[in-house]
Amino acid sequence: PNVITPLTWDFVESGFHRSLNHSFRLMGFPPFNGKWFGMHDHYIYGNQNAVELYGQRAPFVVRNIDELRALIPRLREDYRWVQELPVAWMRDLDQYLITIGEFMSEPLDPKSLQEVWAFVLKVNEYGANYFLPNIAISITHGTVFRLLHLLLKMSVGAEAEVMFDRLTAYCETRTGMINKELFELAALARANPELAEALKTQESPPFIEQGSLASCLEFETRFRKFLRDHGHREVDFDAYSPTWIEIPWVVLDNVKLILQNPMDQPPAAKERDLKIRMQQAELELYQKLPADLHFFFAEVLRLARTYTSLDDLEHYQTTRLTPALRRGLREMGERLVLQSILDEPMDIFFAHLKQIDDVIARDTPGAWEEFAKSVRAQKETYQRDKARKPDWVLGEKEEEQTSGDALSGLPGSPGQAEGPVFLVLGPEDFAHFPKGAVLVARTTNPTWTPLFYSAVAVVTESGGPLSHGAVTAREMRLPAVMSVKDSLSRLKNGQRVRVDGTHGKIFLLP
Repeated sequence: PNVITPLTWDFVESGFHRSLNHSFRLMGFPPFNGKWFGMHDHYIYGNQNAVELYGQRAPFVVRNIDELRALIPRLREDYRWVQELPVAWMRDLDQYLITIGEFMSEPLDPKSLQEVWAFVLKVNEYGANYFLPNIAISITHGTVFRLLHLLLKMSVGAEAEVMFDRLTAYCETRTGMINKELFELAALARANPELAEALKTQESPPFIEQGSLASCLEFETRFRKFLRDHGHREVDFDAYSPTWIEIPWVVLDNVKLILQNPMDQPPAAKERDLKIRMQQAELELYQKLPADLHFFFAEVLRLARTYTSLDDLEHYQTTRLTPALRRGLREMGERLVLQSILDEPMDIFFAHLKQIDDVIARDTPGAWEEFAKSVRAQKETYQRDKARKPDWVLGEKEEEQTSGDALSGLPGSPGQAEGPVFLVLGPEDFAHFPKGAVLVARTTNPTWTPLFYSAVAVVTESGGPLSHGAVTAREMRLPAVMSVKDSLSRLKNGQRVRVDGTHGKIFLLP
């Protein structure tokens, strides 16, 4: 939902469409030769016709338990790949991580500009090949959840919605593990009152730059290890944006947020409650099912949780490519700044891939002058587009709703809660988020999760029931509504609202 730079999109679009057709072959779907996504004025739009044709396909149709029982042997054979894909993906993960390490240590100084560009292309190509099955992971994640929902409606009737919520309440994810580490950092800081007070009262960027963390060696050691382990995490989808390792103050702001808003219940206790809730739901479900279907339902449940974990892990590991790409592109950008071709090293992201290919191949003063003009013009256009509100549906100019006492979206996590609105437009707002507020954002990603511990509800302008915001809200039992059109313009800081995550509504209160 945010603007994206031309170079990032050139890399992503190519890799995405390759992954799409690889995944469709794996899933037995016909090939797709059009554009699933496209960039228009630096915003990315999805092809809704394609989504409805492919993404909403039911894997099979059954009307009752007897039909399901008869279909199971064929399902076991036709969808064996669903069980095998997570294993195959994990099998190749070690080699991928080793290769990323080699990219990060490969010397760039001796290389020519053309060789550095070849390095960037090599990094991108390696990632694109490894992540070919990623779209299959995402689509299967959604399909298994819809299948589970369908089977519950068929088996337990009116209890299906509540049962579905309880069965999918918790899942082991890399994001959850990282959040536990953040809470451990906050506990270390809390044990040192002087450090805790300094973190609460001082701005994070100068605190780090001035070396103030050295006052508590144990905290600094754990903080540096956290960045070494997870510093590749992004704050925005666009590789133009720096990762945690480059802006460590974002991590410190997350720790500060935990310190300023102590939780009623620590993450480990919440996790235990959710696991008990899931186990009780499973016992109730199996009491209602014929014994010969217990294993089938257990496998569907296992796959729903496996794909939730895998979708999160795939995101976490995909972003390991970003520091390697940024390393190569920064090297190019710094050389071009010295030649007065670029104004800033990372302005290279405002060039298209083909433009870089062409100018490096031609390598004449005239070609570089033309390239410099194009990049500056493209950066200006990007900044103009970033400042405006994009069409919700491309080409359809709609009047913004300015009256009425409710907004509608997609149910993301059930329940109701009231509180004052707090708009979070980026990481710079993290440290100011007040406990008990309704988190309203364009989108969220895993690096935003500590905000959820202070929020009473979540509202996003984009995303759906399997987006990061929805999955995290369900795990934390926070009401959430996703894809709420005009939420960032209709809702204001401090405005009191009631969020109904069950029905996808936000009510404006006096």
